[in-house]
Amino acid sequence: MDHCSKLIIPEVAPDFDLLSQDPQKFSSDFDQMGRPASIQNVPWPEYPDKPDVQFRIAWYQNYLLLKYYVREREILGTFTQDGSDVFKDSCVELFLSPENKEYYYNFEFNCLGSVLAQVGVERKEREVPEKSILDRIVRIPSLGTSPYHHYHEGLVDEAPSWSLMLVIPTSAFFKESYDTFKGLKMQGNLYKCGDLLQTPHYLCWNPVMSESPDFHKTEFFGELWFS
Repeated sequence: MDHCSKLIIPEVAPDFDLLSQDPQKFSSDFDQMGRPASIQNVPWPEYPDKPDVQFRIAWYQNYLLLKYYVREREILGTFTQDGSDVFKDSCVELFLSPENKEYYYNFEFNCLGSVLAQVGVERKEREVPEKSILDRIVRIPSLGTSPYHHYHEGLVDEAPSWSLMLVIPTSAFFKESYDTFKGLKMQGNLYKCGDLLQTPHYLCWNPVMSESPDFHKTEFFGELWFS
């Protein structure tokens, strides 16, 4: 691998009472926690569009905390059901492979928080978790959950932004027997895409060296260590 990004994921102590009482406050409080990073690699010349995509990641006990911050010309949210083709909308993704395992999990979310989640060794023949597992993933989208579409004619840095706060329990990694994220080491990547936008784009945290956009290239995963 020519380049392997590494990320040390810190432990934080959020106020989990807010998660049910005031989810948006929980999300905004997280802006002061975690470790900020960017999804800024655009490996495919035929898709040069580059939204501004940041993320903040941390863990607490048996929860992975992840928030995406996105500024892009077109914001599209059409899929309101889990298990749908969310990658066609304004979409952010997390792929993680547990240490010493051949398979990897993909968690894909559109700007409304709808999720497509799977696990498997390669792109095809992937296993889908039960609905009860997906229901445990908390999503706090800044745009709400109703269908949304906005197009900005100007520069990206003048376009409106959106965010998505995620609280992913260890139980979402249903092939494992984790009771905490403490000390775990994984390989993975984080992505931003939008297949059906007027100008599709494909960004990644760790560079992917393939001829065409392919987020399922595990040989280009980076390292994520939970402190």
